[in-house]
Amino acid sequence: MRLLEALAVFTSFLLISPSRLDTADARTRGPLETVQWMGREWRLTNGGMAGVVTGDPGNVSIDANGYLHLRIVRRGSSYTASELFTVGKLGFGIYQWQIEGHIDNMDKTTVLGLFNYGAEAGIGVDGENEIDIEFSRWNDTCHGCNADFTFYPASGNKLLGPMEDNFTYDPKSSTLTTARFEWSSTRIVATIMSGLQPIGTTANVLQTLTFAPPDFHARIPQVPLPLAMNFWCFRATPASDQEVIVRNFQFIPVTDSTPANVSER
Repeated sequence: MRLLEALAVFTSFLLISPSRLDTADARTRGPLETVQWMGREWRLTNGGMAGVVTGDPGNVSIDANGYLHLRIVRRGSSYTASELFTVGKLGFGIYQWQIEGHIDNMDKTTVLGLFNYGAEAGIGVDGENEIDIEFSRWNDTCHGCNADFTFYPASGNKLLGPMEDNFTYDPKSSTLTTARFEWSSTRIVATIMSGLQPIGTTANVLQTLTFAPPDFHARIPQVPLPLAMNFWCFRATPASDQEVIVRNFQFIPVTDSTPANVSER
């Protein structure tokens, strides 16, 4: 599986520069637009992306608190979604998001994806080099789940398929969630926690999974990858506009001494 008109778009915070699955992803896109957020440059998708509608940069905004808003919006008779990728690549390390919203109980068609994705930069193909934390009911096709961890293999190993864990978690009425994955050459640890947890703290754990296969060179991505967030529509459009707020993102690189014996390709 794969990645609202409620608040105004704060365009003064956007720095604009010209330049999967069932999907609107012919990857036909409009002019390049970027935004600076959390000390990084992110490219906004303008056109094809995962799901059944296209991405619109106008659905991404940053408010006066520095919080990132992602929206799925109906304008006239059609919906558009939102997606952004880091301009640079990030490698082994700790990736953490602090999220505001009822992401455990969104419209059944809505997906929030937090992931890295090699194919965006021509590193392997779709179905390789991807680590996902996703929040979705997947249009009620996953037997009651509302989230998943999905880890795709390294370049050249697509036929191995992903390690996928669909699950149902209960935030106990909290609208604040911390999502984290820790990626090294030999293992991936994904964790969802209630509340806003700092890096270095593991508390109020709602779900966690450690993936440490013996054939890690094949089953775990081994090279730096673009990082992405997307908010999209799986198989159908929602009953109303949708919005999620990402308050914070942090990346802490780690040194991994295990030889990878692979290259970007």
